[in-house]
Amino acid sequence: MKRIMVFGSISYDRTLHLPRLPEAGRGVMATSVTQSVGGKGANVSVAAARAGARVQLVSGVGRDGDRAIHALVDAGVDVTRVERDPTTDTAEVIIHLATDQSEFGITVPGADRVVPIAAMNDAIAQCRGGHIGYLDGMINDGAHIIRTMARRGAPLVINPSPVHPDVAEWPMEQASVIVLNQGEARTLTGETDEHAQLEAMHRRYSGPSVVLTMGPRGAWFSHRQRRAHIPTVEVQAVDSTAAGDTFAGYLLAGLASGEPPEQAMQHAARAAALCVTRHGSLSSIPRRDELD
Repeated sequence: MKRIMVFGSISYDRTLHLPRLPEAGRGVMATSVTQSVGGKGANVSVAAARAGARVQLVSGVGRDGDRAIHALVDAGVDVTRVERDPTTDTAEVIIHLATDQSEFGITVPGADRVVPIAAMNDAIAQCRGGHIGYLDGMINDGAHIIRTMARRGAPLVINPSPVHPDVAEWPMEQASVIVLNQGEARTLTGETDEHAQLEAMHRRYSGPSVVLTMGPRGAWFSHRQRRAHIPTVEVQAVDSTAAGDTFAGYLLAGLASGEPPEQAMQHAARAAALCVTRHGSLSSIPRRDELD
C-alpha cells in the first residue's frame, strides 16, 4: 500500500445546533453546542487511517494545539510534520447546523495558513512512486505544492475546498484526481447540472479524473470517455459535517491500496453514509470494520 501524504488544515470545530439557519434581522437560539477537533486535513487523515492506510499530515497548529495533536495521534495519524507556531492559534470553524441538515460554516484561519514552505518541501521530498498526496483549499501555498508534487511524479488528489480566489487559479490540470461537491463545481464552472459540471471540469482541467459528490444522490467518477455513477446508502442523517472528508479519506485509502476508482468510491460512499448518522467531526468517522 502506498503511503498517503495529506497537505491540509487542522481546526477546532464548534457546532451550533439550531432549529433553523439564521436570517438577516432574525435571531435564532441554539439548542446545543458541540466541540471537536476537525479541519479538512485532519478529517481526511483520520478517515484514511481508519480505513487502514498509513497517513502523514502536513499542517500547522498554534499555541493551543495540544488537544488536536493528541486526537490525531490517537487516531493513528503521523503528525511529525505538523508545525507548531507559538505566535498564533489553531484555526477555528464555527458550524451552523439546522435540524433539516442545512448548514454553513465560518472559518477563522490560523496556523494552518502559515505552514513554512521549507516544511512543505521537506515533506514533498519524501514523495515518490510509493506515495499519494492529498491537498485541500485551506493550507497555504497550494499552487506550489501542486507544481512540486508534479515535478516529482507523485500522484496528487485535490479537493479545492473552500474555493477562494487562490484556489480558483491553482494549476489543477497537473493533479491526478480532483474531488469536489456540486457547490464547488458550480463555483469553478458556472454550471448547475452535474453532467455539464463534469464536462466543464474536463475542459478546464484536461488531465485529472474528476470525482463529483452529490450527498444523498451519490457520486460520479469521470475520466475522459469513462463515467460511472456510485450510489450512496440511504440513512437517517443527523450531521453531515465530516461526510465529504470521510468520503475523500476512504477514497484515498482505496487508491493507495491499488483499488480501481469505482471500487474505492463504493467503500467511500458507505463510510460517508455511516458518518452522517453521528455527530461531530473526527468522532463521526467510522473504522473500516464498521462498514462490514
